[in-house]
Formats: sequence, structure tokens, C-alpha cells
Amino acid sequence: MSTLARRLIRGLVLLLVLAALAGAGAGVSSAHPTLLFTVPGSDTAVSDPPQAITLMFNEPVTPGAAAIILHDNAGREIPMGTAETVRDGRVLTARPVGTLAQGTYTVRWRVTGTDGDLVEQDFRFAVGLALTGDGSEVEGQSTSWTDTVLRWLLFLGLAIALGGLAAERVTTTARTENPALPVVRSPVVPGALVGLVGVLGLGAALAGSAGEVSVLWQGRAGLVLLTEAAGLVLAVAVAAAGRRGWAAAALVLVVAAEGLRSHANVAAPGWGGAVTAVHLAAAAIWVGALLHTVRAVLLWWGERAAVRWVLAGYTRLAVWTFLIVVATGTVSALLLIPLAALFSTTYGQLLVVKLVLVAAACGWALAARLSLRTPKRTALVRPKIRAESIVLIAVLAVSATLVSTTPSGSSQQPGPPPPVGPVLSLGALAGQVGVSVAASDGQLVVRLSTPRRGDYYAPEPDQDFTLTGRIDTAETDGAALSLLGCGPGCFVAPATWRGGDNVLTLGATAQGWQGGTVSLLVPWPTRPGGDDLARAVAATRAAGDLTVYESVTSDTTGPVPEPQRLDLPADFFLAQEPYADGTAPIAVRLPHQGGAVRLALGYPAAGMNVLLTLDKAGRIGEETLTDTKHLVTRRFLYPERGGG
Repeated sequence: MSTLARRLIRGLVLLLVLAALAGAGAGVSSAHPTLLFTVPGSDTAVSDPPQAITLMFNEPVTPGAAAIILHDNAGREIPMGTAETVRDGRVLTARPVGTLAQGTYTVRWRVTGTDGDLVEQDFRFAVGLALTGDGSEVEGQSTSWTDTVLRWLLFLGLAIALGGLAAERVTTTARTENPALPVVRSPVVPGALVGLVGVLGLGAALAGSAGEVSVLWQGRAGLVLLTEAAGLVLAVAVAAAGRRGWAAAALVLVVAAEGLRSHANVAAPGWGGAVTAVHLAAAAIWVGALLHTVRAVLLWWGERAAVRWVLAGYTRLAVWTFLIVVATGTVSALLLIPLAALFSTTYGQLLVVKLVLVAAACGWALAARLSLRTPKRTALVRPKIRAESIVLIAVLAVSATLVSTTPSGSSQQPGPPPPVGPVLSLGALAGQVGVSVAASDGQLVVRLSTPRRGDYYAPEPDQDFTLTGRIDTAETDGAALSLLGCGPGCFVAPATWRGGDNVLTLGATAQGWQGGTVSLLVPWPTRPGGDDLARAVAATRAAGDLTVYESVTSDTTGPVPEPQRLDLPADFFLAQEPYADGTAPIAVRLPHQGGAVRLALGYPAAGMNVLLTLDKAGRIGEETLTDTKHLVTRRFLYPERGGG
């Protein structure tokens, strides 16, 4: 053999050896089977007991006799059916023998890869409670019925007191002319007391919703109620002392506070509140004056001249108050609701009902006035003014409902209170409805969203949402959430987070879209995770290359999508991620029993949430990303040095 041939053979052998060493030294971690995704998801919660436990691997696997073992939170083994493989052996599934109860479960799996090596790991999930119709339900245009009843008491009491003061001038004049007429007792004190009951109830409801009494003097809504309570107490005191003029001033203070609190003042600060205050004062005088007049008519029915006198006085007053009510009501309506939404929204429909009732009251008032023209027809006045008074009391009830209902385009609602302490941001997709959760000390804020249709740059159309929810711990039942609207698609509720895992179950629906129920594990307490995120991004970038198995869905009611494999440079992948620079507006580290580091990232302005699980090397190992219309699940594999 020539020297040249020997050198060629040696070179070929050297190349083969180097190739073998390179293959051994840079093999990806998929030399062993890698668990990509699970159903239920790892460290997640489901609202309904799963019918099966499903594991998806990156290569075919062979299950053993005990491929999937399930334990409850107490460590008891849950009977499982035989594990089976589908999709060419890459998906392993087993069914629980019975229905899983509420609680936290640990899945221990064990399979053999194509290389003959045994691989085993575990993950956990929780089963929450399915929501029922007994849960709290709030729509995009929400109506608080408790507030409605209490505010109706406030409006009724204010009308009795303020309108009674105005009508007393007529009855006092009549008794001056005819002292034999029976005394019509002043309605100021009883009316103010009725209004005070409503205000105290509203204050109690506000404190109960916030979970603390200090909200009454630390927030604007509480200060408004305190002002109204002070005005009503002052009205009672000065009226009882015979100071009618001062009582009127105290009641005007209540009217001004209601104007400050109104939807119109939020839409147009200052003049919007003034318009509402004038509208409320005119309506209160109209209703209250009529009620006082009805009392006088019934008491003086035998004195027809006195009856005609007080009715004529009331009619003159009612004409002016009616004109003011119509004018200010029209301005407020145009300010708060587009004409196109008059019949298609809850607020608009209530407004139409109010207009119909006001028109009916005007009809009865006109009929009563016509009856006064002929003395012989005076007897017909009594049933007509009774009907008018009943209709006007109904108008007050509808008005109370209106002020307790979100106007069309619920941006009129105040936003949620600022969070206290660290914020934990989590995301989910309920059917086609995006769910973004912000948990903080004593509070839960949920924002719902749906995909955009049509022109993306056009104003976003109004969307009605319905949300129910409850919080349970992994071992014990909790309670339904008391949800309140806080803006378009926004809901807020007081929440008590227990140490450990809390199971948050939410049922979300949106008109025109597929909704659903989701459960989330909310571990508590959390700690800052900004430094962990920066290190994780740096470690992932240093890996050079990575393999991503990605599954994307925009509707969770359908089947689980088949994951797609992507081989990418780490730099390129990270450049597409919201945390590319190693920072996030909200970043917390979650407690975890297994020791793995998990980071929850929130991007409120973008409506995006990211949940990262880091591997033993501190790199990103798993990612769940949710935005307004997508749920993206990723599993990362990295090249490993030193053999498989």
C-alpha cells in the first residue's frame, strides 16, 4: 500500500471518529423521549373532572404495566385503566376508573423510549368545581339590583322631602285662607329618614364589596355617600326644629352629591354632573309635590274649593318641573348613549321604559287638569292623580335602575381599585373568549376579550360579556365571587387568597362567540421574579440553538392541535417574544412544590400573559402564552454536550 493510500485511509478514519464524537457531543435532548404536552396541563386546574389523562411525546414510546399512576393530595393512589398509545405511539392515554373529586392530583408516568431507556417524571393538576347558575353573574352592561333598590329608597325619600317642601307653600296658603282645614303634616322628616335608610344601605353594600369599612372615607364613592348621609341627617335636624329653608339647603347638598356621582359627570366632568343634579332636583320636586298634593286632596276632599286650589298650584309647579326634566334628561341621554344603541342595549331599553312612563304620567296629569276646568268634574280628579303618583313612583324606580346600570360602552364605569402588593398575572382561553387575570392582595380583576371582526382600525364595537366565578382551595370549598363591572370587559371582585394553591374557576360568555369555563391554579404568595426572568433569557440565548414544539389554538372547545416542530436559533426565537430584553411590566416567581422555577409575566397594555417553567439549567423549558384570541403552548429542547 502506497504512502498516499495509507494517509487517505488514516484521514478517512479520523473524519469518521470526529463525526462520531460530534454526534455524541451535540445530540439534542430528544435522544430520550421528552414529554411535550399533557391534558390536563401541568400545574393547571380544570373545572370538570377529566375523562382521561393524556401525555404527548416527541417520539414513540412503549408503556409499561404502570405507565400512568395517579395520586390524590393525601398520597392515595387513584385506580386507573390500562394505558394505551395512539398516533404512532407518541400519545399515551389512560382513563380514571371513577370520577375525580375536587382536589389536587399528581400524575407519575413511566415509559420506555426507542433507545430502550426508561424515562419517568411527574406533574400535577387540580380539579375545581363546575360553575352553576348560583354563581355571581355580571354582564358588560351590568345592573346591581341591590344598589337599585337602595337607590330607589334614596330617590323616593329625597322626592318626598324636597317635593313636599315645595308643595307645602300651597297647602300653607290654603290653610291661611281657611284655618278650619285639617293640618297636612310635613313630609320632610319622614322623607329624609327614608332616604337615609337607602344611603346607609348603599354604604354597607360598598364596604361589604370592598371588604373594609375604610373605603367609605378613602374612596370617592364612599365620600359621596357620607356627604349624602350628612345632608339627610342635617335635613332631619333642621326640619324638626322648624327651619324649612335650611332643610331645603341640606337636601340640595344631597342632590349635588348625586350629580357628582352620576354617569354624566364621568362622561363630561363638571357640566355633566350639573345637568344630572338639575334633572334630579326637578324630578324630585315633581314627584314629591304630587305625593304631598294627593295627601292634601284626600284629607280635604269635602272642601272642593281647597281641593281645586291645591291642584291648581301643583299643576303650575308640575308644568315647569316637567319641562326641566325633559330638557335635562334629553341632554343626559344624548351624552351617555348613541341613538343607535337605544333599543339594542340594556341601558337604552331602560331609558325607553322611563320615557314611556313619563309620557304616561303626563297623560294622567293632563287628564286631571282638564277635569279641573269644570267644577262638576272635580270628582274625577282623585283617581287620575292617584294614577299619576303611582306612575311617577315607578319612574323613580326605573331611574334608580338606570343609575345602577352601566351605560352603553361601559367605559363610563370606574376602573378597578389599584392593586395592593405584588400582582400575579395569568391568562387562559375560554372557548374563543380571552381571559386575563390579575390577582393581588384582597382583590381579583378579570378582563375578557374577543377577536376583532371587520375593520381593525374602526372603533371597537360594544361587546356584552357574562362572567361567573368562584375560588376554592385544593382541599376545601370556597365561595362564589361577587363580581362588579369596572369597564369594557372588566370585572373586579374582593378575593381572599389562601397560602398554597387556590383554584380559580371562571365561566365566560360573549354574545356572538363561543364561551366556556376555565380553571386556573393561583399559588400564593408570590415573590418578585424580574431577576429570574433576566437570567432565564440570558441562559436561553446562550444555548445557541433550540427545538420548539408549538401548539396554537383560538378555540379551546375544539380538539387539541397537533404540535409543530421548529428548529430555530435561540436569538431569533427570543427576538419574537415580548420578554426578549429580559424584562416584563409584571414578573413574579411562583411557589412550586417540586422545586422547578415558574415565572408569571403580565403585559396589561397588550392583553398578554406568559407562564414560563425553567429547566434545571435555568433556561426556558415550557411556555404558555395567551393573548386576546390565542392560546400558545410551547416545549423547548436544547442541544446537550457530553452525549445522550
